[in-house]
Amino acid sequence: MISALRDLALTSIQLVEQRLRLLGAELQEEKWRAVEAIVWLALALGLGALALLVASLAVVLSVWPDPQARILALVALALLYGLGALGAFLRMRKRVMGEGMPFSDTVAEFQRDREWLSSRR
Repeated sequence: MISALRDLALTSIQLVEQRLRLLGAELQEEKWRAVEAIVWLALALGLGALALLVASLAVVLSVWPDPQARILALVALALLYGLGALGAFLRMRKRVMGEGMPFSDTVAEFQRDREWLSSRR
């Protein structure tokens, strides 16, 4: 009886240890995925801002002599940038909301463990 309890405790500890290792691996993956996304986002934002600045300057300078065309160009650029920002926000929101639950593999393993243990009663 004591031996069986000891074996059960050892098996339980090993099971929890495996699940914690899986959780750690998934946490590491999530961390690197987030860091990579932040780096790419910063690069895209920086380069995009420079490109928009130069393009906007070129458009406004090309119509500079005509005050009415200058205002129209500035309004058109503001609308274009606003729509672009809205599109980017909606895409980012869809991407974030569409992600699976973090640590889903660990949760699935715990569910399988629970089902297996309850089937052995």
